[in-house]
Amino acid sequence: MRQHPRCAGERLIEPSIIFIWMSEPLSAVSNDERPLESLSFREYRLDDLQKCVEITANTWPELTRGMPLISVEWYQGSATWKEVACVSEELVGVLFGRIDSDLPVLGRLRITLTHVTMYLKLLFGLYGRVPHRLTVIRRAMSDDRRIAANTPEVDGEIAFFAVDAAYRRKGIGKALMSRFIDHAKKKGARRVSVYTTDPGSDWGFYERYGFRKHSSFRDGFMSFARNEDVTALIFVLDVEK
Repeated sequence: MRQHPRCAGERLIEPSIIFIWMSEPLSAVSNDERPLESLSFREYRLDDLQKCVEITANTWPELTRGMPLISVEWYQGSATWKEVACVSEELVGVLFGRIDSDLPVLGRLRITLTHVTMYLKLLFGLYGRVPHRLTVIRRAMSDDRRIAANTPEVDGEIAFFAVDAAYRRKGIGKALMSRFIDHAKKKGARRVSVYTTDPGSDWGFYERYGFRKHSSFRDGFMSFARNEDVTALIFVLDVEK
């Protein structure tokens, strides 16, 4: 259940993203694409869960029933960086990431136990009547193995990344990303990865930011959810450059 939804740039937590990189200098960008003066950032709180679920459901309508909730809980449970963007105190964007050096002792074991618990809750219907639960779990676990096999050695990851549809193309996605990458640099990270999909995300955002595509393969979970072939893409950013 590694990334569904996938990170979707400015469309994502597949998860998933919908952000458009502003490659021109600020003076060349139209007014509706300028960063908002009232934009602020803060740490994710538990009372942000419902808003993040709403953004996820709107971004990936193929995720039905309890899947948006499962997706947000999955990624925030394994993240060491959890930040939201707000406009006039309204939550409009979110980025969950992980830096290996931030993980506490036995941190990976805790993440594994959390994810196993979530699989069991999904299996026994504690997230509601999610259709085809066994199929969802099998495909998600299969995707996890593919991700591990297709991801190079990295010490950081962008796990979940989404912006409210009403606030896209305003530099919010870029700002969230830059704040996380700055943190990764301070922590000595060398390479950061992100897992996204095509179709279903603006993966070009990552290329314009400086990520390079490392690998691709068929995404079993999202292919099932969308009822069409979906390609999983793994991008890597050399943070030290």
